[in-house]
Amino acid sequence: MQRRGHRLPLLLATAAPLASAAWLYGQLAAAQLAPAPVPGLLALAGAWAAALLGTLLLCRLWHCGARARAAALTALALAVTAAAALAVASTAERLTAGVGTGLSRLQMWRDALGLWTEAAWFGHGGDTWRSMYRAIQSSPYVGGEVHNGLIDIALDTGLIGLIIICTWFAFSLRNTREHAPGLMPSMLVFVLHGAMDFDWSFTLMWMLFIWLGAWAYAYKNERHMSAAEELAPFHARQASVSYTSDPSTQQSRLPAWFRYPVMRAMPRVTGLAIVIWLGGTVWLASQGVIAEAQYRSARTAMEGTNQQKAAFIAAFQSNPYRPEIIISLSRTFESNDAEALLLNSLSHSPGEPQLYQELGERAAQAGRGTQAGAYFEQAIALNRYDTRSHSAALYWMAYASRREWAAGYPDRARQTAAAGVRMYDYYEQLNEKVTARNARNDRRFTLDQNAFNYGNHLRILASAAKPLEQIERTP
Repeated sequence: MQRRGHRLPLLLATAAPLASAAWLYGQLAAAQLAPAPVPGLLALAGAWAAALLGTLLLCRLWHCGARARAAALTALALAVTAAAALAVASTAERLTAGVGTGLSRLQMWRDALGLWTEAAWFGHGGDTWRSMYRAIQSSPYVGGEVHNGLIDIALDTGLIGLIIICTWFAFSLRNTREHAPGLMPSMLVFVLHGAMDFDWSFTLMWMLFIWLGAWAYAYKNERHMSAAEELAPFHARQASVSYTSDPSTQQSRLPAWFRYPVMRAMPRVTGLAIVIWLGGTVWLASQGVIAEAQYRSARTAMEGTNQQKAAFIAAFQSNPYRPEIIISLSRTFESNDAEALLLNSLSHSPGEPQLYQELGERAAQAGRGTQAGAYFEQAIALNRYDTRSHSAALYWMAYASRREWAAGYPDRARQTAAAGVRMYDYYEQLNEKVTARNARNDRRFTLDQNAFNYGNHLRILASAAKPLEQIERTP
């Protein structure tokens, strides 16, 4: 985008920062993108100083004769080569077939596109991927972010929202290129990198993009104002000739949209909407903060006391949609009230596996094996690669079966145990599938030894004429 004669000096100016950035990236990759703050900041400061000095040196050489220019070009080639080598060395492990993050992202995107097709036009709503990826993931990767801004928007708002966002991007980029081409690299970094990572999940990035667009628009206004100032004397002469006191003539000189009362009120309506939006946002955020403080207070209170129960109730009143608060509060109620609270919360969070897990445990404790099995199956379907969920479900299914044996319902007890055996078989098949693929296993999904013991116990209960000794749950 630079003028032809300035392209080589521009490359010289970026050579040292490029090499320094590649070296920094190597340090970040080695530290799993989270180095210690003090050494990391020192490395950043050193790399910045080296980049600045290197840039000044190369630019000085460029203006010091033919030999100095040749040295500068050689340094440019060496810097680019070193940067490429460092970048390849740092990313090789992350892109390794089978275990690298490159393949994990492809799996993630494939799963996300499959989820998107279920609501292609209007999307699933806000925060879709974070709340649903455990239910649809094809391998046990950890990824609360989909690592692709376009797919994330498509999941939340569908094609309609994606078209609106892309139109906004296109308009902003065109406006920036026409009126402030120097800001184009920053705009492109936001658009291109955000399309391949989760930059757009942070409000700060959107604020920067809007700020850059407003900056470009300010350049446009400055040019118009400069042009208007140059033409001001001419317009003044025209106005003195054509001026009239006729009100209809003065009305015709106003902008067309300003002649209608409704349009004149638009700025006030817009301002009121912004105030309401900001006020609502602040109120919701404050309720979340209050609920978090009350929840922490309840967790630190003595177990089973009225003080703890009151703190849980206060946290629930501040934020009745958070599953952790609902589950903790339900454990302070009697069985029927607790189950009613959990079932009501499912209407707000139908995709939350913890709620189904808690309902399954409640049903198992009451000796309702069939109902407990249905809840546990739903919990596992929403979080299939969670070892603890599988193991806990097997334990409670065995517990429910023994309760039914003790209550004098042997047929129901065997049916409950048989359902638990099917859960174990599914768990075993998932483990074999993950092991055979030799893919990334960020969630450390494996066949738990305790679950193996519970599975054997369930097989005995499913075929026994009478129950055996109670099996103990291992933490």
